[in-house]
Amino acid sequence: MRHFWGNWRSRSIVVKLMIAFVLVMLPLYVISMVITYSSSKQMQSEVETAHESKLHFYHNHLQFELERMSDLINEFSFDEQMSTLSTRAAIMSGYEVTASLNNIHQKLKQIMVTSPYINDVVYYVPGLHKRVSAVDGIRSVEDEEWKELLATMGNLNGELSSWNDDLYFLKSNPYNMNHEEAPNFILGIRLSADEFKHRLQQLSDSGGSELTLSFGQGRDMFISSADDAIDALGVHWPDELPVQDSPLVTRSAAGDMLHYTLYDAEHYFALTSSIAESVLEAPLEQYKLWLWVTTLISIVIIIAFSLSIYKSIHKPLSALVKGFRMAEQGQTDVRIPHSRRDEFGYLYSRFNHMIERLHALIEENYVARIRTSEAELKHLQSQIQPHFLYNSLFSIKQMAEVENVELIQEFTDYLGQYFRYMSRDSQTEVSLKEEIQHAQIYAAIQKIRFGPRVQLQMEEMNLEYGKIAVPRVTIQPIVENVFEHALSKRSRGGILKMSYLTSPDKLSILIEDDGDDLSEVAMDRLRLSLQHIAARHDEGEITGLLNVNQRLRIRFGPEYGLAAERSDLGGLRIIISVPWKGENHDAAHADR
Repeated sequence: MRHFWGNWRSRSIVVKLMIAFVLVMLPLYVISMVITYSSSKQMQSEVETAHESKLHFYHNHLQFELERMSDLINEFSFDEQMSTLSTRAAIMSGYEVTASLNNIHQKLKQIMVTSPYINDVVYYVPGLHKRVSAVDGIRSVEDEEWKELLATMGNLNGELSSWNDDLYFLKSNPYNMNHEEAPNFILGIRLSADEFKHRLQQLSDSGGSELTLSFGQGRDMFISSADDAIDALGVHWPDELPVQDSPLVTRSAAGDMLHYTLYDAEHYFALTSSIAESVLEAPLEQYKLWLWVTTLISIVIIIAFSLSIYKSIHKPLSALVKGFRMAEQGQTDVRIPHSRRDEFGYLYSRFNHMIERLHALIEENYVARIRTSEAELKHLQSQIQPHFLYNSLFSIKQMAEVENVELIQEFTDYLGQYFRYMSRDSQTEVSLKEEIQHAQIYAAIQKIRFGPRVQLQMEEMNLEYGKIAVPRVTIQPIVENVFEHALSKRSRGGILKMSYLTSPDKLSILIEDDGDDLSEVAMDRLRLSLQHIAARHDEGEITGLLNVNQRLRIRFGPEYGLAAERSDLGGLRIIISVPWKGENHDAAHADR
């Protein structure tokens, strides 16, 4: 057993995964799903076909009966005795009129027995104020009765009419749109709602559904196989029924009921079969039971598979992920102890080797960056000092010639502070307050030199920002660039402006001028140069703005540094972006 377990642990993880995968991919669950799904679809299709067949069967039967009754009423409306009684009554004796009415009564009874759907056949003679009924016989009638009946003719959109909750086939002679004028006669067949309901119940019992027959495009009258019929089936006549051999059957759902509706455009009735979804799903319960059993078996297999994956992959992978996260946090001394001989054992050993190599590279890169930054700062200092010293001595000489002792004293005081700051090599980072003060001292020296030709607009800095640690000599080169390229050639009106903008995690120092010599081509070239931080020394010296931009990005990251744009004053605006959250300041001082 121990030998087997040792061989098992020494096998490849891929082999373990494949064995577990084969156990999970048992065909039983897939086959059961396919069978259940296909059976459900087939069962639903057969049920729908059965309902449609039932609807078509009853529709054909009902259509036959309605057409036969329509033919009967049309035929008897041309009967000579019925059609001429009203006009011949004036020249007939009372006996002859009574005999004619009795003969008509016999004909109405003959019509009534031709179809089980006929409940009564009525014949009105408005001129004689008589009504003949196959059921009620002959009686006198008031005009209001035949007028009300005649007014309903065609109110169900087809040949059928609805009056006093009864269905009628009506025929009048002559036909007149003005119902106030009395026709010669009115012949009507009253249909039996009980017979309709009885036939609907017979069909309903055979399929477990409820059938509803509605007449009229607006469902003006309906008959249902259920005693508690509700006129809420949602039957809506389509705007236009397609021309086809068989009537249109549509399917709709309302709540837990399914409705199959057949529309007859000729007689304007809709036959609806309603069945509960639970009835449809009853044959599928057995399939669902087997599906649940299969699902439970599959869950057990999946749990076993998951435990296997957890032990063979998840746990060793979690150790590797934990090691990477510790490395991301800067813990370059992390190691993963192991004794595995599979793929994870190889990954662990490569990870440990990578961490060792990464630790060495970080130390080399960090030292190289520090040395590069210090070299660039010294280069900048050595480049600026001789040129600036020459201009400063020349300015002192001019002030001495005019014996302006107070200005010489102020000038030399600024000059001393300037060179004392520039010659301080022990610090690579200073507070932003010190750097701003140094830039302001430089600007004051240049203001004395250029006199009224230059105006300084220096916004007071918030004391909160003054604690931010920045690389030394980052602001003064930007100010020097303004004097050298924008203000030195101005005879008057030169402006140097310094202001501040803040965002949630960034402080922007804006240094701008009103120079008018900067073209759009030069502006684009400057933007492009500032964006490409990885400029190489062998492609030209990195001085001035590019030097400051590179040092800031090395210190704070690529999202900080310098950006250039056109100033509202008309000249150049340089935006110096540094992080202003307190953690940056604390980290900088901790390094020092």
